[in-house]
Amino acid sequence: MSESIGVVQDAPITSVVGYPRLQIIDEDKQFSEDVNSYLDKIGLLDSGMNYHLISVFGSQSTGKSTLLNALFGTKFDVMDETARRQTTKGIWMSRAKQDRILIMDVEGTDGRERGEDQDFERKAALFALSTSEVLIVNIWEHQVGLYQGANMGLLKTVFEVNLSLFSKPNKSLLLFVIRDHIGVTPLENLAATLSADLERIWDSLIKPPALADSKITDFFTLQFTTLPHKILQPEQFFTAVDQLGNRFIADAKDTNYVFDPKFHRNVPADGWSIYAKSIWEQIELNKDLDLPTQQVLVARFRCEEIAGQAWEAFEAAIKPVEGMAGVVAGLGAIIGPARSKALEVYESQASRYTTSVYEEKKKELVSKIDLRLVQLYAAQIINLKKIAVQKFSADVTAELAKPKYKFLEAVGTAKRETMTIFEAAAAEALVEGTSLSYEKDLAALSADLEANISRLREGESKRLANRITRVVASELDESLPSIFRSPGEDMWDRVMLDFRETVATALAKYEVTNEEGETKYDFGLGGLPEEVSAEIDQVLMDAWKVLHRKIREFGKAEAVLLRLREIFETKFKYDEKGVPRVWKPSDNIEEVYTTALNETMELIPVMTSAKLANGDPVAPDAAIIPVLERDEEIDVEKFSVFMSRTQTEELRQSFKRIAVSMYVDAKRSTIQSIRQIPLYFYILLLVLGWNEIVAVLRNPLYFALLAIMAGGAYVTYSLGLLGPITSVGGAALDQALAMGKEKLREVLLSAEQPHGHATAVSGNRTAIAEPGTLKDDIKLDDLSASGKTLETSKERSAPGGF
Repeated sequence: MSESIGVVQDAPITSVVGYPRLQIIDEDKQFSEDVNSYLDKIGLLDSGMNYHLISVFGSQSTGKSTLLNALFGTKFDVMDETARRQTTKGIWMSRAKQDRILIMDVEGTDGRERGEDQDFERKAALFALSTSEVLIVNIWEHQVGLYQGANMGLLKTVFEVNLSLFSKPNKSLLLFVIRDHIGVTPLENLAATLSADLERIWDSLIKPPALADSKITDFFTLQFTTLPHKILQPEQFFTAVDQLGNRFIADAKDTNYVFDPKFHRNVPADGWSIYAKSIWEQIELNKDLDLPTQQVLVARFRCEEIAGQAWEAFEAAIKPVEGMAGVVAGLGAIIGPARSKALEVYESQASRYTTSVYEEKKKELVSKIDLRLVQLYAAQIINLKKIAVQKFSADVTAELAKPKYKFLEAVGTAKRETMTIFEAAAAEALVEGTSLSYEKDLAALSADLEANISRLREGESKRLANRITRVVASELDESLPSIFRSPGEDMWDRVMLDFRETVATALAKYEVTNEEGETKYDFGLGGLPEEVSAEIDQVLMDAWKVLHRKIREFGKAEAVLLRLREIFETKFKYDEKGVPRVWKPSDNIEEVYTTALNETMELIPVMTSAKLANGDPVAPDAAIIPVLERDEEIDVEKFSVFMSRTQTEELRQSFKRIAVSMYVDAKRSTIQSIRQIPLYFYILLLVLGWNEIVAVLRNPLYFALLAIMAGGAYVTYSLGLLGPITSVGGAALDQALAMGKEKLREVLLSAEQPHGHATAVSGNRTAIAEPGTLKDDIKLDDLSASGKTLETSKERSAPGGF
């Protein structure tokens, strides 16, 4: 039984049981004028924003109306299974049993009644997508993975026009309901297949520039569910339908509530009629939705199929290259023919189809192949650059290891050879007709090599700087000690003169004259002027650091004190000719001491701070000061000061103590010389013994005896026998004493023991010896090294010996 509202003929508003339904767009593409009346009839006209809109989309005769009736309690016309003809024509609307939900039943796609005239189905699908919060896509399980069967072609067109027609399309939910699911293929796999197909067609869309990088998920939320077979599994079907219906109820326990505020079009219910009509008029006037002819459809299908075959042939040809690591020899000879062959396959088979489609698909194939070639070529270039840099490093290292080398020549030759080899290998891999190019990579390689050369230049500069610094340090080690040994007011002038001459000599071979006639230093390593200047500044800074270290070693308190002692000792103990002084009681030691002390004390300021003769402190050159100030080892402000006032005063006191000690020693030496035998004593001895001397000289016997004794003494001294004779004499004397002691024992023992036995005592032991058993003859073998008998030596060394 039907119920009619409004003035539309043929009963446009009907219902059987429950809410009535309205054909809002008829099969002639006319938009109904009774939408507001209908919304008022079903009680939603005054609901404001508190309503939702759902549409269904799918092929004809797939049970869309049946699904809506089961889900939402609507009464849309369903297909007579015995007739298999179109049921829904145009677009119908009804209110769902769920609260405040409007349902639109859209005419099915791919119906035989319309044939090739698919203009309405495209426009209807676009209208449903543009106005609905949720678009239910009704699809059979066996259609998943098909292009036309799953309406992917139609969706592509609808998506593309939706993007171009509406500057900022609203976000919607695409709910795919997969019908007659028997459970062999899991829902996850079906969802993955559909998602991949949607993403692929989205990527192929012609998008406005502002949306060029957009993704399908920026405009659509994708959800997937399945329903069992309605005829074969009726109980499971209606159970699944009830579960799916709960997703449209806000207070239901189902957590997959489909309505999201971002899906709402934010149009009040009483203004929806005007909004929907303007959308339909905009769609109706759009010529981009005109359907292509059957010839174009065939051309698209075949060209895509042929392009796929060409791509597979190309992939098979380049597959060996993909498995190779490093630089692929003859890459261009592999990928170039592979590209040409693939395009030849496509052109030979697809050129007989519609030209526009053929050109379009060829452009897509070329773009796809060239993108793959760019990836392969980029990998080849990366590997070539790695090998080129390695070769450059090896060549430069080999050249710099030679005894005599020229840095600029070594790195320049290595770079030219490396660039030549890289360019030849990169050019070989080019493919004619593509956008492949190596100019940027060649420039990048040149920059990398220049960076390596810069690092090598820096290392070479440091090596030369170290060599020059060592030369300067060695020269200063030889020259400065002699200057420091003779301090004076001009000592630091001589030090600085020697330092500057040493540095100038070390840098002499690096002098160059520029175009302006100025003489500067250059290590011949190339580089920018500021880099060359920095290299020279580094050398000068190192040289000043060497000088700083040397004068600091000279200015240490211990070194200065030792030097002052040496200077004072020279002035005090030696005369003007350098002859050591032998102090006499008549010498004026106090005057010499005072003079030496004052002259030495005057050198303390010279040796505790570096000042030139004009009073200026020794300081680095103005140009080098900023460089030295960055070095933590040197305090430029205290460059010339070695000691503080307190340290200087302590040095003075220490030196005075040393000087006083020398003075006291000198005074003691004069006192000791006074205590010696005076000269007049020898004169008195000569006068008193003159008669005896004359008597010996006048008596021939005495004189001869004196001459013999003098000659014997001379011979003995000349032959080196004085020592042995002294030893033998000493030994004989000791032996005589020992024999005397032995005889004395015998006498004493004989007096005590009448039986004629003698007792010999040795250490703590007493022995009875027979008379006459003592040794009377002593041989040289019985003497020790000191000329004593061995037994006597042992007796004397034993405790208690006689």
